[in-house]
Amino acid sequence: MKILLAVMLALGTTGALAQQEPAVAPVKTQEMRPGYGVVESITEVRVMSRERSAAAGGSAPSASDGKPMYRVTVRLPDGTRQQRDLDKPEFQVGDNVLLTNAGDILPD
Repeated sequence: MKILLAVMLALGTTGALAQQEPAVAPVKTQEMRPGYGVVESITEVRVMSRERSAAAGGSAPSASDGKPMYRVTVRLPDGTRQQRDLDKPEFQVGDNVLLTNAGDILPD
């Protein structure tokens, strides 16, 4: 019985944490620059789609509308940071990577 209760609490806690992912706007293409760098952080986020126009009959997005993603922050040699959003956590903090013109992250 104690084990079942512990499992139920763990599952309930995990579900609550998943809903607490920060909601963020997608990284703007204009802010992306290619280069080599080191993965500094990986954060689970909920990437919100662009806001819909109320004039077109849309409504403002709610926190549940976002797509779960991983925001990867990469520190470049000049000290600047670049961010990319990935579907899967393919990298670890400390990995050397290449940021491409297309907005991808590749292993270095």
